Amino acid sequence: MTTSAVLLAAEEFCHEFLPQPRDFSDRSKAESNPFHALSNANRLIENELSELIVAAINDTGLVSGSTASRYHLPPDFECTDGTQLSTALFRTGALPTGEHPHWADQSVPIHVQTHRTNIDPFDAAAPQNNYGALNRSRTEVLDCISDIAEILFAAQQRVFLFMLFFVGRRFRVLRWDRAGVISTPAIDYYGHPHILCDILWRLGQLDESSLGFDPSATRILPGDTDFTLMDFAGLKTDTDLSDTERRLDESEFCEHPVFEYVRSLFRTSLSDDWPRYKLQINDERSSHAYLVGKPTFCPPELLGRGTRGYVAYECETGRFVWLKDVWRASYMLTKTEGEVLRKLNAAGVPHVPTLVCDGDVRDQATITADWWERIQARLLSSEPSSATAVPSSSSGGKKRKRRRAKSLPDGILRQHRHHRIVVEEVCMPLDKFRYGRQLIAVVYDCLRAHHQAATNSETRILHCDISGGNILIYPKIVRVPEGQIPTVVWTGVLTDWELSRPLDSREVMSKVTQADRMGTYQFMSVSLLTRITKPVEICDELESFFHVLVYYAVHYLRSNCPDISSWVEDYFHRYAGPECMHTCGQKSYTMEVAGGLRIRSPEGPLLFRSPMDDVLSDILQSLRAHYKVMKYDAAQASAPPPPPNTPPEPLSLIQQAVLAKHGKYDSDPEQVAKWRAESRARRANKVPTPEERELAKQVADHHFMLDRLARALQDPWSRDNDRIPASCDRERSSVISSGGGDTEPRSSKRQRTSGPELNVSLPARLHPSASRARPRARTRLLRARR
Repeated sequence: MTTSAVLLAAEEFCHEFLPQPRDFSDRSKAESNPFHALSNANRLIENELSELIVAAINDTGLVSGSTASRYHLPPDFECTDGTQLSTALFRTGALPTGEHPHWADQSVPIHVQTHRTNIDPFDAAAPQNNYGALNRSRTEVLDCISDIAEILFAAQQRVFLFMLFFVGRRFRVLRWDRAGVISTPAIDYYGHPHILCDILWRLGQLDESSLGFDPSATRILPGDTDFTLMDFAGLKTDTDLSDTERRLDESEFCEHPVFEYVRSLFRTSLSDDWPRYKLQINDERSSHAYLVGKPTFCPPELLGRGTRGYVAYECETGRFVWLKDVWRASYMLTKTEGEVLRKLNAAGVPHVPTLVCDGDVRDQATITADWWERIQARLLSSEPSSATAVPSSSSGGKKRKRRRAKSLPDGILRQHRHHRIVVEEVCMPLDKFRYGRQLIAVVYDCLRAHHQAATNSETRILHCDISGGNILIYPKIVRVPEGQIPTVVWTGVLTDWELSRPLDSREVMSKVTQADRMGTYQFMSVSLLTRITKPVEICDELESFFHVLVYYAVHYLRSNCPDISSWVEDYFHRYAGPECMHTCGQKSYTMEVAGGLRIRSPEGPLLFRSPMDDVLSDILQSLRAHYKVMKYDAAQASAPPPPPNTPPEPLSLIQQAVLAKHGKYDSDPEQVAKWRAESRARRANKVPTPEERELAKQVADHHFMLDRLARALQDPWSRDNDRIPASCDRERSSVISSGGGDTEPRSSKRQRTSGPELNVSLPARLHPSASRARPRARTRLLRARR
């Protein structure tokens, strides 16, 4: 499969993105070919080629104020020997004396690739070999390029970035943003040195903003006052509270406590290997400043939302808050998350984040989608233009150690706008719960939030993305009614409301709108996964809550499941896509046929031997009845009208001749009666009973599920030691560690589409549809330095 990238001629690329300085014509031309030593570049290995390119760029002196240099890759990209180097342009003032510069200080990355025939992933004319070494090699090159862009987008505060891409004796200039990549054609820099000299000179004349750095973010360097302030704020204090659920002495109580895990997360973000920034957020009332280090949450996605979550230090108040930096899809017909939270907070909806401030970051938006539309318009009008084919990506690549989000269906390019939002609550991921009743309590709180948001006359919205990553744990100090004793209690917070939809909007949306709606497919209802044009209903949301309970119960609670990984794979990850056979796998079979959670070896029901069994069974029975009623009623509505009550017509001459030819068939009356009885039984089994219709009604609103979870919380048979011990082996003992790790679904978001669209613009791994990757956990740390 191939997709496409936006390709512009070098002249047009320079005109649009690299503005010509006034003295360009005089100072951009070298007297001789500065790349004379690279005539045999196609026969050089990568390190030799890189060294010669660095020397040639520096000898030209064309990149004013910048120097080309080799540097050590970030820890996540290091090879086992830790000596691998890459290349980039650095501001000359950022170069240390006698050693390689720091990777995070680069301004323009340079990727150098050893020449091989048809290895350029942007070459539209290269043959496509989907099953051979050629396609894998092109994919690996694309992975290397995108990895560099990805880590720079994550570490630096970037609106876009330029990249020089060399393959042997040819080069391209790439412009990356959160919507895609724009490329020049491959140009022979030895044969046409003036073109590369032209581009190098233009790059040297660009200021930080023109190079793609975000002007609303100020880099904090060692020695700065804010740098010292961040170090001081990360120090442990005697007043920090443990997050353990317990009663407090009055002396421990304070109005705005700092829990130990919050300060620990902030302290961890102050990595020596990661840049620090002061971020500005301007809302309708004022400007706010926040100090951030390494993102606490940063999903492996290059394009699309590019969500980064920080435990941030608020300069004005000195408190810790949660700051989310995101590139929101500006085409979506929804309000921003901040607008939704402002409405929920004003209506008093509990267990949702408390909004501090939010706002779009200046006028920062992606432009690759605009250029893609221009290219398509030119093609339709027969104007000269082209788009370069790019192979879809694999999950491999020697330089890539971080795990990739699962490739998603392609779609047309979309515009994204830069947005930041700050909320008060710094939460823990759901997998930090310590026993089954606590899991139920957290989900119950979030279900209450969902119920209030859907039924409150001031809000009336549905969340539309219920998932494990959006149900978080927030320790809170409450006053116990008996004696008003302050107590630390773990509560649930339902986050990420940007995909919410008005409940009152009942019309069926068009397929275009449906294609734009996305969700966490592992937790989406079977109905939404299989019916593309279906709007989200309360029953779908309740089913998603059920799937969350199942996922975390199977992963972390003691049960008779012999192989957790295999069971979770079958139930949650067997998603083939809409309009495909076996779309939802085991999840669909459980909802629509089995009506119970089962294991295969030994064959039998999945059991936790705790109140969780009854909770899941009762909810599942109502969901199964709901599907039976829904399918039967839909079949009845689409069935042809019954024939009129008239006597049968006599057989025609042709029918009589057919019967005469075959003769009379002598059937066994008993066998015929048996067949007819079985047929009537099958038809009757498809007809919902009155009891099943009553069960189905229970998931039409929140009351039944709220009541069932509330009763489970009061069940005297609940145990506080039903969580699998963290020290046990995951595979052999069916145990998952409670101390982090990769425990969330492997891929997060999937567009609900009817299939890949034509003229898509990026490889599947890099497409904005992958951007719906939700936080697997708000407090999931990036891979530690090796």
